[in-house]
Amino acid sequence: MSKIIEILKYEHQEIIKFVGKLRTMCLDFMKYDKMDTAEFYAAVNFIKTYADERHHQKEEKLLFKAMVDYIGVKAENIIKYGMLIEHDLARYIVSSLEKAVAAYEKDRTDENKLDILCYALSYCDLLLRHAYKEDNVVYPFGVKNLPKEVMNRLDIEVIEYEKKYQ
Repeated sequence: MSKIIEILKYEHQEIIKFVGKLRTMCLDFMKYDKMDTAEFYAAVNFIKTYADERHHQKEEKLLFKAMVDYIGVKAENIIKYGMLIEHDLARYIVSSLEKAVAAYEKDRTDENKLDILCYALSYCDLLLRHAYKEDNVVYPFGVKNLPKEVMNRLDIEVIEYEKKYQ
């Protein structure tokens, strides 16, 4: 397996573990009215810094760009009208979750609680489906259709990209 695909799939596993923790936080909030706003803000921060800044940006700037550049229209349709829309939807949901947590801090109403649960669980559902599609459709499509020299270049670029996180 190429290095870029190995790293992206590993990051998906980390995001899926996080999604499990976020679902547990939501369940505790729903069942026991247990809410630690700092914990929810930390979840938002993880999503913004790890899932989006580190993982999604790596896809968008490296793999997806190469797929569109070298494969053409078929890749562009998958990327532009599928994966990038879902990345933007995830950003919207996370922004809404952050606002919902802030609203709940100010006014602990059932409606504000509902907003937190809805946005957090929407994010969980989206990311589980999104990671599955990338791992099982998008990445294999890219590996199958990108020239070997492009995959080799991406493997080098992803290692360089990762250095800023070490």
